[in-house]
Amino acid sequence: MKHTHLAKILLPFLVGSYAGIAQAEQKALLVGIDGTQFERVQALNTPNFDRLTITQAYTGGVAGDSNEQATYSGPGWATILTGVWVNKHGVTSNDSGLANPEFPSIFKRLEAHDSTLKVASIAHWSPINTQFFTNDVAQIDVVKSGQDDPTVVSEAIQFMQSGGDFTFVHLDDPDHYGHSSGFGSQYDNSIITVDQQLGQLLDAVEALEESTGDDWLVMVTTDHGRDLLGYGHGDQTTQEKTIFIASNKLMNKEFTQPVGNVANSDFGGLYGYAAQTSITPTLLRHMGVPLETHWKLDGIPLIDELGVRKLANGINGNDLSWYSEEAGTINIYRNESLVDSVPAAIQGWDDATNNTGVLDYTLVLNNTPVSYRKVALDITAGLDWSDFRAYFFRNDEKYVRYAKVLDKADSGYPKVTNNDTWPGLGDHADKVVASFKSSSSTSYFFLKDGTYIRYNNTLDKADSGYPKPINDNTWPGLGNYATDIAATLRWTGDKVYFFLKNGDYIRYDLGDDKADSGYPKAVNDNTWPGLGAYATDITAAVQWNSNRAYIFLTGQRYIRYSISDDHADAGYPKTTSNGTWPGLMTP
Repeated sequence: MKHTHLAKILLPFLVGSYAGIAQAEQKALLVGIDGTQFERVQALNTPNFDRLTITQAYTGGVAGDSNEQATYSGPGWATILTGVWVNKHGVTSNDSGLANPEFPSIFKRLEAHDSTLKVASIAHWSPINTQFFTNDVAQIDVVKSGQDDPTVVSEAIQFMQSGGDFTFVHLDDPDHYGHSSGFGSQYDNSIITVDQQLGQLLDAVEALEESTGDDWLVMVTTDHGRDLLGYGHGDQTTQEKTIFIASNKLMNKEFTQPVGNVANSDFGGLYGYAAQTSITPTLLRHMGVPLETHWKLDGIPLIDELGVRKLANGINGNDLSWYSEEAGTINIYRNESLVDSVPAAIQGWDDATNNTGVLDYTLVLNNTPVSYRKVALDITAGLDWSDFRAYFFRNDEKYVRYAKVLDKADSGYPKVTNNDTWPGLGDHADKVVASFKSSSSTSYFFLKDGTYIRYNNTLDKADSGYPKPINDNTWPGLGNYATDIAATLRWTGDKVYFFLKNGDYIRYDLGDDKADSGYPKAVNDNTWPGLGAYATDITAAVQWNSNRAYIFLTGQRYIRYSISDDHADAGYPKTTSNGTWPGLMTP
């Protein structure tokens, strides 16, 4: 079979001896080949890929999780070069600006470890150097951007021959031909050409090893796969999520032995393979850089000792799940504080503290940390501001301005809900449970203590004299339920629906300024078709347009509700994630 792994019989003896290689300078080359479909590499005659051990891997995070990211180049290269997913590095698209400096790239990690190391980033696609990691690459020795593939290769070889320690090479032609012609002869020829260029780089490395005795790790990867026709990418499909990782070194079991019984078997078991996040930890370990717990890296290194594998959102009532064949003890850190020590074999753990907000868990086994970010956030209120804009308030006292037409959060959000951003509301940010717009000039916010605020949309500030109590003088028919409000939904005409914590609802008529008679009623599949099972889970609701509403639930879920048809749309609830609501749950 083409591109098979090295004989498994040697694995137990060779993996353990990796750290015992004779002392030499540690060098590394990372070759990134943009938009290259793993299956096409396998199908074509690529003798230089054949010089490496190669396996499929995955990108795009975990679909439906807070770490889900679009299968575009920006998020992909940011993940490759940082070892974390989008919910940490923050590069959501090709148009993003600087990556989150809290999770620096491998360039900065190496420079911080040893400023004498010679480091280069030589890229065909400029944004890697000029948008996402501009500050990081400013501190390294060689930065080249926007050069064609042959020039990238020749300059990389020149840098390595001049004593370079770490070289990142980005080649772009396969992605270019994919976008222009899809799968076909031009795309295949570009892979054959890039294989020849890879051969030049491998020849240079082998010559340097022979002449200097230095120990070189070569890793080769791609940022994303392609859609069925090969033209595009960006979505969560098996082809678009499938990438590859190749190396000149023998790797550990995370690389060579995919987990067949991984908890999430979506995409044909793709999550059982190594993740894109493992590339930077592998390179750092080879370069002698200790992997620190507080770095919160999502990937585990593919050389030497294994940490826990497949760390993910929990199953069977656990907050965290993992896979491990190890007999050791795991130290569990939450937001950098040690909270527990458990046997690796239990493969699941529950955090009994019920914390909310951004929870960074790091599990350390065999001195190898691996992390997972759990975003325990709920939407507490949604406000339909205009045809183009909505506001969402969260239980971390932050809010997000959301662009309806673009279907994504505006840049720069979330922001803190305070008296600068929402004058007159800021002092009550921790109490907001519901909101709705009654007219173009007026909105109402309802607070958990049984009071409400009238907000002047035109002046962008709360009216004076508020909060006021919710009673049968201010809101006739709501007085007995002032502290029971869970969400409000502006409906058609003058109607507003108030959802209560106990699963009931009240219909309110703004024209008559009172609750309609006969309420409260139970939220069930007769009164709200498709919503009945979630009556007590509702945390927020917002009218999107005259035909559609969104209802948010506990556990980061939401339901799309048809106003015109008066029932929940099929296929819901769905997870509120970067895939469904880009930027809404960003920490």
